[in-house]
Amino acid sequence: MKKLAFLAAMALSTSALAGCATAVSSSTTSTASSSSSVQPPSTLIIYSDFAREVVDKEIYRREIFDAFEKANNVKINFVTFAQAQDTFNKVDTEQKAQLFTGDLIISHYGTMTNYITPGYMQDVSTLETQMNDRTFLSSFDGPTKVGSARYFFPINSDVYLSYANKEAFNTLPTGLTKENILAGNYTWEDYSRWATAIGGTKVFGKGRPNAQLLYQIGGMALSNGGTFPNLNDAGNLKAWQDIISMKNFIHPDSLTALLSGELMSNDAAYLAFDLLIPVAAAVAAAPAKYEVFPGPKGTTGKSGSIAGGHGIGLLKNSPNEAMAREFIKWMTAPDQIVHASLGTIPPLAEATNALGNEPSDIVIKKGIATLGNANIEGLQMISQYTDWGALKGTYDRMFVGIMNGTITNANLQAKLDEEQVIMLSLRR
Repeated sequence: MKKLAFLAAMALSTSALAGCATAVSSSTTSTASSSSSVQPPSTLIIYSDFAREVVDKEIYRREIFDAFEKANNVKINFVTFAQAQDTFNKVDTEQKAQLFTGDLIISHYGTMTNYITPGYMQDVSTLETQMNDRTFLSSFDGPTKVGSARYFFPINSDVYLSYANKEAFNTLPTGLTKENILAGNYTWEDYSRWATAIGGTKVFGKGRPNAQLLYQIGGMALSNGGTFPNLNDAGNLKAWQDIISMKNFIHPDSLTALLSGELMSNDAAYLAFDLLIPVAAAVAAAPAKYEVFPGPKGTTGKSGSIAGGHGIGLLKNSPNEAMAREFIKWMTAPDQIVHASLGTIPPLAEATNALGNEPSDIVIKKGIATLGNANIEGLQMISQYTDWGALKGTYDRMFVGIMNGTITNANLQAKLDEEQVIMLSLRR
């Protein structure tokens, strides 16, 4: 279902799922299908800060839009924006001016509240009751719902998984079995012991500045019952202690490499905890080389993961409300959402049956299973901070300090407290 080239392209844009607001701009696409109906087709307008790239639009057109247009005598105008803020500005302007043009919006979990709070979205709870063939994973209720009222339906997500070079299983420490690891029955202490047994600097850590380190540490902290994005509670302290325990085994190029596959592919690293997209890309490139499994468990007895992604919602005063509701039903159906998710995780329990058996599909199935058995946090809090990049910097400084030896277990809590003060100063 997924092509290697597409996975590689998606891997380079994983920050879009993790809350990064910058992306390459692509133009609006609009293609009208032919219709034998005498009645001219209506136009359904979808605003989106997802699926901006040409390859993404081609998949949406081929797998989702064309059949819906033909069946419903409608033309879909899919309008994408280079920045999430641009998408909001378009909707904000229309709603304030009461010049209602857009019907639907695809928004990141981190920006959904920007639309819900001013009343720009319609409550679509009743629509959900009409779709009894699908179960939306409750992991995403935080950003998509307010209380019991639903405003967005999740269409994609990402999750952190572990993967290892198969050679690494030849050096398992005493008491740790391959069967337990593949089942997710191992801890961060086991992960660290495994790194020690492998030897050398064979662990990948997401230490590139202003990238995705906070999401890796955030997932580790959640496994310990910590809160995200806070730095200095007990769960986060334990996560950083685990990083310190692995310090000597983390590959130094982790400070510059964006994707784990950069080091895993040439055997510079044997072990990584990373987002599903780069994991799937690495596995698709060399399926016989790796084993993929859930992330380690923390003190809560569960693994943890930050899960970014997007959802679709119905705009207030949609000019084509009835058709827009039908489109939501169409796009979120199990057979369609596997395409709508663009190589990430379709957040439906039933989507597993719609996936194939290609290596990348198998990784996605593992991701779906992980979402149902882990401590998950979305990114709805992004809008609560004035500068998410500066917030990332608090994590980056901690990692650099650990790697260069200026931060140790002796001063770890004090350093976390210092960075927490900086983080709190970024709150709106």
